[in-house]
Amino acid sequence: MQRLWSAEELGERWILGVEDLALLSGLPDAGKLGLAAQLAYWRQNGRFPDEEADLAPAVVGHLAAQVGVHADVLEGYEWTGRTGRRHRRLVLDHLAVAAFDDAAEARFRTWLSDELLPHEPVPSALDRR
Repeated sequence: MQRLWSAEELGERWILGVEDLALLSGLPDAGKLGLAAQLAYWRQNGRFPDEEADLAPAVVGHLAAQVGVHADVLEGYEWTGRTGRRHRRLVLDHLAVAAFDDAAEARFRTWLSDELLPHEPVPSALDRR
């Protein structure tokens, strides 16, 4: 995990959009920052953080500034408790992340064979000219 981030990197990789900020409305300060951290961490790493230590202090500070709270409110956030689990579900719904089940695999295989792979493989399909 990267611990040192430049201001430019923080602005490029740890930014919250208008729709993201709307998702946080009505939550207490710890909930706002916790949900923002879970959302931003998922986008950056493709998984959720297990605890605050998974995020660099500069990242927490950057997210806190965007949300309008102090970074220290994250100390009371329940990462693996009920609140954290509920926020993880909100993040996945917000990002439209779905499970890759048998039906999704079947759709993927159909798309792969119909759209991506040539219908009749010929040697010229492998030619890199």
